[in-house]
Amino acid sequence: MHKFALLFLFRMIKNLLHGTYLPIIGTFCGVLFINAQCNPVTEFSENFDAYSCCTMGVVPTCWNSIRLNNASQIISSTQPASGTSQIYQFGYGTGTVSIVVMPPVSNINAGTHQFRVKMKANSAGYLEFGYVTDAADANTFVALQPININNTSYNDAAAERIFTVPTTVPPGARMAIRNPGTSFAGHYWDDAVWEQIQNLSTGESTIQTGITVYPNPFNDVLNISETKDLKTVTITDAAGRLIRTVEKPSEAIALSELEKGVYFVILHFKNGTSKSFKSIKN
Repeated sequence: MHKFALLFLFRMIKNLLHGTYLPIIGTFCGVLFINAQCNPVTEFSENFDAYSCCTMGVVPTCWNSIRLNNASQIISSTQPASGTSQIYQFGYGTGTVSIVVMPPVSNINAGTHQFRVKMKANSAGYLEFGYVTDAADANTFVALQPININNTSYNDAAAERIFTVPTTVPPGARMAIRNPGTSFAGHYWDDAVWEQIQNLSTGESTIQTGITVYPNPFNDVLNISETKDLKTVTITDAAGRLIRTVEKPSEAIALSELEKGVYFVILHFKNGTSKSFKSIKN
């Protein structure tokens, strides 16, 4: 057995025997990763400012980094969205893959929370949002949604992204962002948050801007009381699949083609913020 694999196994067994949960850093089967055993949480917010540039494979405690074939993943200080630091992923070519695995959450498939993050790239970029069932095995990654990144600044309204996780995701899975190596771009992301989805109550819901979205449940038309500050509206199904994008939305959105069920309605504002709601189609 390779000496690095033996070293990894020795440290893992030692930590387990002594009941410690310190990060384990190792190389195994060509995969570089950082692994920490942590209890699942219900929410998290990470701006990466406790970490500095530029050691390869560094991620926050309880996160994991998987890198194949010399793919790059570091903490970068190049114009982050907030504070001093952010995640950077780069790699181009077949099999040149980097995956950043987020900390374990106990409610990953509850349908009650969403992942919100800000992203940019130094040229046309492509990442994937998904999950892994083994935080140290790149082959267990399952893509849920493609991420095309055309903005080069966090100030762009398109920088903030919101992802929902299907209830069919297996318990114990962990959310992850993968750079599959298909884009020759440097990808940056910051201000990663796992948060509760704002649910629409019966009748209508008022968000911080004062805009109301109604009714809930709705039949064929979903109404928005004020649209002058809106850029787009996106609608996904309960599995997180994008159903429709409405550019320059009007105050009445015709949705008669939707089947009955639960949907997530995401309002994207011109100032770069967004808000997600759960709504029911009769």
